[in-house]
Amino acid sequence: MKTVFTICLLFIVVLFTQTLFAQEPFTLNGNGARAAGMGYAFTGVADDATAISWNAAGLTQLYSMEASVIGKFGFGSLTPDYSDFEVDVERGSSFQLNFASLVIPFEVGKMHVVGGVAYRTVFDFNNDVKYTIKSDLFDTSFENNQSGAATAISPALAVQINEMLSVGAVVNILMGSWESENIDSDGTTTSSNSSDFSGTSIDIGVLVKPNSQLSLGANLNLPYTLTEDAKNDESGMTAMYDLNVPLFFAIGAMYRASDNLSLAFDYRSRPWSNAEYFMDEVQIENYELENSNSIHVGMEYLAEAGSSVLPLRLGFYTLPTPSTDENDDQIKYTALTAGAGIVMSNLIIDGSFEYIFGSYVGDTESNGAEVDYAYTDFRITIGGTIHFGK
Repeated sequence: MKTVFTICLLFIVVLFTQTLFAQEPFTLNGNGARAAGMGYAFTGVADDATAISWNAAGLTQLYSMEASVIGKFGFGSLTPDYSDFEVDVERGSSFQLNFASLVIPFEVGKMHVVGGVAYRTVFDFNNDVKYTIKSDLFDTSFENNQSGAATAISPALAVQINEMLSVGAVVNILMGSWESENIDSDGTTTSSNSSDFSGTSIDIGVLVKPNSQLSLGANLNLPYTLTEDAKNDESGMTAMYDLNVPLFFAIGAMYRASDNLSLAFDYRSRPWSNAEYFMDEVQIENYELENSNSIHVGMEYLAEAGSSVLPLRLGFYTLPTPSTDENDDQIKYTALTAGAGIVMSNLIIDGSFEYIFGSYVGDTESNGAEVDYAYTDFRITIGGTIHFGK
């Protein structure tokens, strides 16, 4: 009976998907190929246009106008280890416009000021999953396809106070949409849901350079509310959900060991346990989340080949999620990253690769044995930056 119950439970989980916020709290989406190659240890670096998403104060390190476009491609797998039947979970690939920006430095009196605007993906919801179940009794399959993102238009301004201190701020105008549909084995859509998002958030950054080798950064993501207008497409029922996101912060450091080698470290605090969730202005009391505090380490080495410069990057980061597994333990992943770039006059091309892996207990079988779910995710980020001027 436990086997039949487990199979039915898998159907229930997929076929009765609720609003997006209620399914699983999402992790923040990183911006930039260079940052990704360095394990997203970028709060103390922040010396390109993606500083808009990491630490706006770092924009003061730019002295010529530049524009950038960055895309991200992802794919992976999730493999449950059942003993009495086989469950195959295929995760489809996805692509997103990760980041696009225009940055313009200028002077106000003797003060160096940099303004910019970016379009960026804040939360990525793309996730196409096909479940195939094989047992002695029957074989079946079903799909859950999700698409969309919470994106932001982010105007930013940074000011260099003196040679040591810079400050910056970003206003994120949040928008976006999400669609989900469940499809059974004969291709029939059994349910579909959709949502639209809106909100506004503010980030404040500080960058301190005590000397030419050391750079210290801090970034505050002030509390804000992300609103989801949800609709069940079959019934026509609608609801409004509000997610009150608490104060997040990041601190980081970059040490320039030589003219060619830079080392970076970040710590990020994401206290999701302080988040509040409302449905039609009524707070949902059992919305319990885990804090997602992460560590990021990265390096960049500028290899010289004649007159060309080839940046090489390595990184590592932890990826704790706000969710828990069958044993009520926090689901945590680990990531290894690598990246490279090429500098061609005023054009810079950067690419990165992320390998994310981990496992968690997703179920319990009739004999009491725990079922491990092995998770792997691969992300490729490619971007180009054009500098206008010298």
